[in-house]
Amino acid sequence: MSTQNHWKHTWPCAQVFGDFLCSNREAIADKMVLEIGAGATGVCGLAAAKLGAHRVWMTDHPSLVDALQTLQENIDANGVAACCSVTGLDWDSRASVTQIIDLIGDRLDLIVASDVFFDPSTFRPLVDTLAQLLIKYEHAVVWFAYQQRDDNWTCAPALAKYPFLQTTLAKRVETDNQTIDIFTMIRRQPIGLYAGIEGGATGSKLVVIDADNDRRLLSTAEGTNFFLTDYTVVCKRIADWITQVFREEKLEISQLKALGLGLSGAEDEEFNKKFVDHFRKNYGHITDNFYLMSDSVMTVLANFPGEENGIVLIAGTGSSCRMKRKDGVIVGAGGWGHQIGDGGSAFWIAREAIQMLFDAEDGFVPYYNTNVIKQLLFAHYNINDKTRILDYLYSKFEKHKIADFTVSLATRTDDPAIAEVFRRAGDILGRHVVVVSRQLPEEDRKVLHIVEIGGVFQSWPAIQQGFMNAFHESGVEKLMMYEPCDSPAVGAAVLAAKEHKAIYLQQNTAKKVSREIVFCRLVTVPQVVPRM
Repeated sequence: MSTQNHWKHTWPCAQVFGDFLCSNREAIADKMVLEIGAGATGVCGLAAAKLGAHRVWMTDHPSLVDALQTLQENIDANGVAACCSVTGLDWDSRASVTQIIDLIGDRLDLIVASDVFFDPSTFRPLVDTLAQLLIKYEHAVVWFAYQQRDDNWTCAPALAKYPFLQTTLAKRVETDNQTIDIFTMIRRQPIGLYAGIEGGATGSKLVVIDADNDRRLLSTAEGTNFFLTDYTVVCKRIADWITQVFREEKLEISQLKALGLGLSGAEDEEFNKKFVDHFRKNYGHITDNFYLMSDSVMTVLANFPGEENGIVLIAGTGSSCRMKRKDGVIVGAGGWGHQIGDGGSAFWIAREAIQMLFDAEDGFVPYYNTNVIKQLLFAHYNINDKTRILDYLYSKFEKHKIADFTVSLATRTDDPAIAEVFRRAGDILGRHVVVVSRQLPEEDRKVLHIVEIGGVFQSWPAIQQGFMNAFHESGVEKLMMYEPCDSPAVGAAVLAAKEHKAIYLQQNTAKKVSREIVFCRLVTVPQVVPRM
């Protein structure tokens, strides 16, 4: 679309549509108006401004620099610069549409477009764009003009995805050479509810999003890792949880259109299918539309929803690293549970410190004084003999109860033995990132964007040295590290809506920089740029 030259001309639709706008002056006065596909002339947007619109945003593809510049000149020439602005809008990019929504704010009354349905390759993204706008602005009305041509093109298949859209012929105009139809499009029915669950080993989060007004309900519950708990128990736990939340909030379960799940341990497609089949068979009354993937994959999709490279590094009770490339391919390292993975996690740190204590007192590592570890262990678990911890490690094993010990260890990272454990954890976490970054082209590997999730990062000063040393000779020149922009539970609900009916729910995509790390080429010591 962006390489075509349709924007250079004023087409017959524009004149007819302009007359239609003039005959509906009352519906335009004081309204907030968005023009899509304005081209260089922006006849419709200019007409809306002249007819008394309060504000007009005029858009076309961001790559059409000449068109957008000419459009601004036409605004200036018509004396409507005070109420009109020009910006790029890429129908193929949901992030671009979200940026327009952020620019407009909470109110949009009217969307106008003249002869935008002429290239069938653009029908799907154009309808997706209109649907996304009408999901956000439920009372907005779309007016678009369409010139009938001698072809079999139709936008009906694209519209069929969105049963909540109602398109009606408002007027047909016969000229000497053309037949031009003017349509209205509105939202005609509620879209419904979408839910997402982020399920970790220690705890889980549920979000229910009302797609009609973006209202969000949040709830928390116990862990839903089905490698630590039988998957049938996890299914029942989730079903009971959702049922309880809907009952307490007086919501109709029939309005839940789809459920997205990001569960710890959901890495195997065959096992995931077994889980989904069991849920549908036993709890199908909750929803027929069910989407499952691991919590780490769901997290990376929630934080990097656009066409970008992005890494999520998780170091909470467990650990894992997942990277989404620009092409949408997801690669990962770690995430295989406490028996063969979880390196650098809170569980790993606690277990490593406990093993260091036992090894030191057995004489295997006599060069570490582990007295502080022992003191913290006794106080944390209220025991007076180190062998009592074996009950927690074996017969009474609960992963999170071991991981909790890291909170106590983090209070004494000034102790050399504890400091060494945290340094090793940092090294392992850094190597997670190095490993996945090798799946990027060399040029893309120079600057990595990483979202950090989990309590271990609260001890950054203790893991920093090990983490950064892992990047020696990796080809990485800079790390941009962020706090998560939105809950993975929200990402799960957003993904469920997208997979179900290609509905794009709003989600926060702005990530806050937590730290910026620049690796100097001439020395091995990295520079850390603190962020306030």
